[in-house]
Amino acid sequence: MDKAELRRAVIARRDAIDLDVRAAKSAVVCARLVELLESSGAAGQRTVAVYAAMGSEVNPAAFAAAAAKRGWRVAYPCMLSATDAMACGQCMCMRAVSAGDASEAPFIAHPTRAFAATDVDSDHFPIVPAAELDMVVVPLVAFDRTGARLGYGGGCYDRYLPMLSPACQIVGIAFDEQRVDHVPTDAHDLPLPNIVSA
Repeated sequence: MDKAELRRAVIARRDAIDLDVRAAKSAVVCARLVELLESSGAAGQRTVAVYAAMGSEVNPAAFAAAAAKRGWRVAYPCMLSATDAMACGQCMCMRAVSAGDASEAPFIAHPTRAFAATDVDSDHFPIVPAAELDMVVVPLVAFDRTGARLGYGGGCYDRYLPMLSPACQIVGIAFDEQRVDHVPTDAHDLPLPNIVSA
């Protein structure tokens, strides 16, 4: 099965999970993320990057809320306009969002839309340098036992993850139903060191 076929099949399987079951599994994943970050031993304020769930994805919102409650800085991906992407060699950046300001962040409401730097108030939603992140929560479509990840095909995380500090925890999150025997990979596809599923 090629990537496109596998992507369609696993998204259909994920979509079929009952809404209540999905919510319960998301809560379990979020609790495990809090445990992971608290056990990491990082000192001082921590900075975590999460994503705004689309469709039937695991929803990391409870983890983001728990992180904010603990005083951690929370950031979300912001897709970059073609001009900005060309200038920096990345298709996304991470922007800090204060607790309670998520409804004002256009990149959370429209996670796949590209924004020019001038479209987002950088004083209100500052870009967080990749090196400052203590944890990045990565969305995925499918995964296998080796940590291979099938994403949505844009390669944004494959380009972003190498910029992180070696100390940053990179964690993919998924439902158990998204596990497959083998994820086909290309040279640019990076395996994830940690996947939390429920």
